[in-house]
Amino acid sequence: MMLLRILALLLLTNSAYAITNIESQRLKSSEPGTSGNISFTLDGELGESDGFTLGSSMTLIRSYIKDEWIVLFNREYSEEEGEVYSDETLIHLRHLTKHTDHWGHEIYTQYEEDLFTDLRSRSLIGAGARYTLNSDLTLKTANHFGLGLFYENEEYARTITEDNEENIRLNIYWTYRNNVTENTTYTSTLYYQPDVAALNDTKGLWQNAVTISVTSTISLRLKWDLTHDNHAPNGNSETDLSYNSIIIYNF
Repeated sequence: MMLLRILALLLLTNSAYAITNIESQRLKSSEPGTSGNISFTLDGELGESDGFTLGSSMTLIRSYIKDEWIVLFNREYSEEEGEVYSDETLIHLRHLTKHTDHWGHEIYTQYEEDLFTDLRSRSLIGAGARYTLNSDLTLKTANHFGLGLFYENEEYARTITEDNEENIRLNIYWTYRNNVTENTTYTSTLYYQPDVAALNDTKGLWQNAVTISVTSTISLRLKWDLTHDNHAPNGNSETDLSYNSIIIYNF
């Protein structure tokens, strides 16, 4: 049962050290409309040991002819024998203004908190330009590029000897989508985020995912992430590889 609970944590949450991949959540086309997905987890055990895990994840995207709104929310809470061992929250809000079929600018803000990691909280606000290489909705593939700046504030746990950080970072990304079959989509997203005051201080993410539509509303997503932070606190590993799977309800 404990193994199942740990797996549930992996399925629903993003590491506080990782970059949040908004690109994988965006609409598959630029047509006006509302799209999103939601998932819940409740896992528990009564008897020799008592514990439970509560998790929720929601993405909501509203696209207009010239605008797009994205709201992303993740929440995770778990207990074991009355002791809390996971308490995480992530909120992301983004607005894109489309000037042409190819060009647009976006502004965004994000807050994430994890009370049981070295990095207790991270907040950011930023803006940038977005270029869409493929605007023809009949194409099976799509490429998007982004360039911008954001301000971030990172607060570490009291046990960490390093000072809290405030940085301004470049945000450079590329995302690719290929509709492999009618029911299968492959996506790849690459982020590169150097500190403008110290370009050797870099963060990065390369995420690949395969999403399979089981029904008109249920999908299975398999993904793996390669994350990098060469200034990770407390001597943590600079580069990590992770993989997981999740069942998603789409609406």
